[in-house]
Amino acid sequence: MSKSLTTAMEQMLEAKTVLQYNPVSRRRGSSAVIYTRVSSLEQAQNNGSLEIQKKHCSEYALRNKIHVKEFFGGTYESAKTDGRKEFQRMLSYVKSDKAISYIIVFNLDRFSRTGSSAAKLSEDLSKQGIIIKSVTQEIDTSSASGRFQENFFHLINNFDNQLKSERTKINTREVMMKGYWPYTTPIGYENLNKKQRACYHKLVITDEGMEIKKAFHLKAEGKLSNVEIIEKLRAKGIRIGKSKFQWIITNPFYAGYVTGNLVNGKLIKGQHPPLVSLETFMKANEIIKRNNRIGVPKKSNHPEVPLKVFAKDAKSLLPFTGYEKNGYWYYKLKETAEPVNINARKLNDLFLKELAKF
Repeated sequence: MSKSLTTAMEQMLEAKTVLQYNPVSRRRGSSAVIYTRVSSLEQAQNNGSLEIQKKHCSEYALRNKIHVKEFFGGTYESAKTDGRKEFQRMLSYVKSDKAISYIIVFNLDRFSRTGSSAAKLSEDLSKQGIIIKSVTQEIDTSSASGRFQENFFHLINNFDNQLKSERTKINTREVMMKGYWPYTTPIGYENLNKKQRACYHKLVITDEGMEIKKAFHLKAEGKLSNVEIIEKLRAKGIRIGKSKFQWIITNPFYAGYVTGNLVNGKLIKGQHPPLVSLETFMKANEIIKRNNRIGVPKKSNHPEVPLKVFAKDAKSLLPFTGYEKNGYWYYKLKETAEPVNINARKLNDLFLKELAKF
């Protein structure tokens, strides 16, 4: 049995113990609301699922002589959490309107995928006389076995969600290891194959990107502050703030690399065209990180340690600083249990050898 499934079963047993399957309260009314949802904007726009859900839920209400007072959802909301805006609006409505006895959904996974939290929410609703009705899952929640079955479905939906998340992370990591960027296209680029998988994306530099390229060179020259460069970009119609500007300047994507937590911060040569050379990128970063407040360099610019701040320790992920002793330059780490000192020339040579592989 997999670890995820074991966890789901433990949650099920925990929910069974905590909930105790108290008798379901009944409201006098026989009205309902219908809740529909999909997980993404693309699904909402293209696959017609929302209309199909609404149609089947309405037919279910008609067959069972249930009056539908209101419709909720009708949009894309991930069910990973129960803090969804439309979902919460629906819950507030049914709790305040005493005529509402049912929440009709196409499938329980449309209601929630939060596992034991969903089971607890279902129990809380039932205590107020509100029953969840699933069109595709006939469950008699008037009995303890029926409510156990409903809770089991909630936990299985959560387990399925965890499996999908694991598969997505694995697939995304593989894509990134090949140099493709699977996320939103960064500013300055356009994806000519938007509806294709990441490995078929074709990223090109836009006119906006060419202006950002100029900004990189201005930053690398070190004569203008961040604010001054941002004003120049705004004059060209590119409206970005200070934090966005710093995000751009420090993002290796613009030097032709992809990186991220899924690849443990490793720099991978990207399949997209670089906006600036690695040399320009490193110069700009050296300057912007020496004086983060305004982005103008201090006079202590030492070419002997060009990787200072840019290079990070693999274990702690802390940036290296540089210092000179007896005529030799070194990279070092502060604030670590085991201080690290590396000869600057040695690390510089290793970095150049790694770049040569690409």
